[in-house]
Amino acid sequence: MQLFGSYEGALWQTGLLTAAVQKASQHAELLAQYHSATGEGVNTARWIVLDGELNPVWIDGVNCLLTEPYTYSALNGDITTLHG
Repeated sequence: MQLFGSYEGALWQTGLLTAAVQKASQHAELLAQYHSATGEGVNTARWIVLDGELNPVWIDGVNCLLTEPYTYSALNGDITTLHG
């Protein structure tokens, strides 16, 4: 599945949304560390926009990001927590 990721044999292929969520989370962590070190105000908000029709198959995977603790678990076991 291109959106979330899938196994191709024994190899995990990260999906587009999974990669975007992981990158946004890492970026927010770096900005928070910068803020702690410098005391400067920084905006850690990041948006990921999904454009198109809602599909029951993928909306269930996205739903976990909309409620606390804002954690996404990929099918391969990787867990990404969004920091807010």
